[in-house]
Amino acid sequence: MLNLRAPARVHDEPYRWAEVQGLITPDGLRQIRAQYPPAAVLPRSCRDSGGDKTYRMSVVPLVRRGEPLPALAGLGAAWHRLVDALDDGGYRTWVRSLLDLDVRDCAFDIGLFAFGPGDRISPHTDKPGKSATHVFYLNERWDAASGGQFEVRTGGAAGTPPLATVSPGNGRSVLFVRSHRSWHSVAPVAEDAHEFRLTFQVEMWR
Repeated sequence: MLNLRAPARVHDEPYRWAEVQGLITPDGLRQIRAQYPPAAVLPRSCRDSGGDKTYRMSVVPLVRRGEPLPALAGLGAAWHRLVDALDDGGYRTWVRSLLDLDVRDCAFDIGLFAFGPGDRISPHTDKPGKSATHVFYLNERWDAASGGQFEVRTGGAAGTPPLATVSPGNGRSVLFVRSHRSWHSVAPVAEDAHEFRLTFQVEMWR
């Protein structure tokens, strides 16, 4: 399910982050795409003011602090194989090799995140109890004009151009260390986007 020899570009500015190509095998990616629930009916999660960030998206938690949740049971076998592979020591060792961060004792949260027209996440650094986050992009292709890029930022000002962006498609994923400098955001998905931006996310908690 995972190719732990997948090519990765590691960056140290403005914090430690990596762009990975093809971590999920092509066959595994086809299977989990086919078993992704219909994005249009997923539960919505929105915050337009307050808190550490504002956001609009659909969210389905599958695993919380290492414990499977009921939603995982309703997904196909490919998702169960993927969750097992992510909980394996080999994946944790791979994360350490890229981020120089020991996550062997971290408890994982895993969830589905789908972004439709107008959905986005404002600049934020994540909560202090988190060690790292890994975001996987599941769309086979993604038109840059549809927005939805992952944005690496140097601060919290939404009007400032990002330092780097990653397009959410073609088997990519983004992995980064949480710190007081780990500013990042999700650009708004265009109102005329032809499909949902489909992702799942692994959050590693101390």
